[in-house]
Amino acid sequence: MYNCKKDDPLPTEPDQGKVDDLNKIEIAPVTITPPATVATTEASVEVSAKATEVNGALGGIAASGTVPASVSEAAAAVSAAVPAADLATLSAVTPATIEAVKAGGAIPADVKAALDKAAANPAVQAYLPKFTLPTVGGVTITGRVAAPAGVATTTANAAVSDAIEAIQEASDACIAAADGVYNTKKAALDATKATNDAAATTAYNTAVQAVPAVGACTDPLTAKYAALRAAVDAQVNQALADVDAAQAVLGDLYPVLKTLINIQALNAYAGLNTVQAAEIAACTAANTQRLAAATAARDANLAASQAAYATALAAANVARTALIQSCHNQGGGN
Repeated sequence: MYNCKKDDPLPTEPDQGKVDDLNKIEIAPVTITPPATVATTEASVEVSAKATEVNGALGGIAASGTVPASVSEAAAAVSAAVPAADLATLSAVTPATIEAVKAGGAIPADVKAALDKAAANPAVQAYLPKFTLPTVGGVTITGRVAAPAGVATTTANAAVSDAIEAIQEASDACIAAADGVYNTKKAALDATKATNDAAATTAYNTAVQAVPAVGACTDPLTAKYAALRAAVDAQVNQALADVDAAQAVLGDLYPVLKTLINIQALNAYAGLNTVQAAEIAACTAANTQRLAAATAARDANLAASQAAYATALAAANVARTALIQSCHNQGGGN
C-alpha cells in the first residue's frame, strides 16, 4: 500500500531562495563620460619693440634736423639686408597697392619676391611684428582646414534569449508565478537602462548646446582684426608722414626708411589676413571637433548602458530558468 502512495502535489510557487537570487540582480552602475576636451591655443600678434622705437623717433627729425641713432641703425640694417634692386621695388610700392593688400588682395609677384627675401632676414625681422598661428588639438592651423571625418557610431548589442526550456511535470501556476517575478525584474532593468540612456542623451545635448554657432567664430574676429588693422593704419600713415616731412634731413636714408615702412605695412597687413583666416578656421575646426567628441561620448555612454543592461538581463534569464526548474515536483516519495 505504501508503494502505491501518490506523489506529493506539484508546487504552486517557485523556490523563494531562487526568487531572492533573481531580485538581487541589478544593472552595474554606468558612469556617464563627458566629451573629450579639445585643446586650443589662440593666435597672437607681438609688436616689434625696435619698430615702436624707430617709429617714435621719426616724428622729431624734421624739427630737430638730426637723425636719432635708432633710425640710423634701422636704415643701416635694411641697407645691408636688402639688395639695391629690391630696395627700389619696395620703396616704390604705392599706397593703392598697400590698401589692396590690406583688403585681402594678393601682393604683386615682384613685390612679394622682394618682401619675402627681406622678411626672411633676421636684421629686418627685428622690425616686424611676430605672428603666431592658432592650434587645435596640437595641430597648427594655417587657414585651410579639412573638417574632421565623422565619428562612426557603434552600439554594443548583446543577444539575449528569452527562450526557456520546456519543463515537464511542472505546475502551470508555479511557472506563471516564476514568469511574473522575472517580468517584474525585467521591467526594473528596462527602467534603469532607460534612465542611463537618458543621462547619456542629456549629457550629449548639453555638450552640443555649449558649442558656439558659426557666427560666433566670424563676428568677434572680424571686429578684433579691424581694430588691429586700424592700429597698423595709424602707425604706417604717421611713419610715412614723418619720413616725408624729414626727407631733406634724411637724404640717402629716405628711400631706405621708406622701404622699411612699406615692408612693415605689407608684412603687417598680409600677416593679419593670414592669422585672421587661421583663427576663423581654428574656431570652426575646434567646434567641429567638439561636436564629434560629444557624439563619440554619447555613443560610448549608450554602448556602456547597453552592455551593462545585457549582462544583467542575461543573468536574469539564467535565474528565470532556475525558477522554472524549481517548479518541478520537489516531493521525495517514489
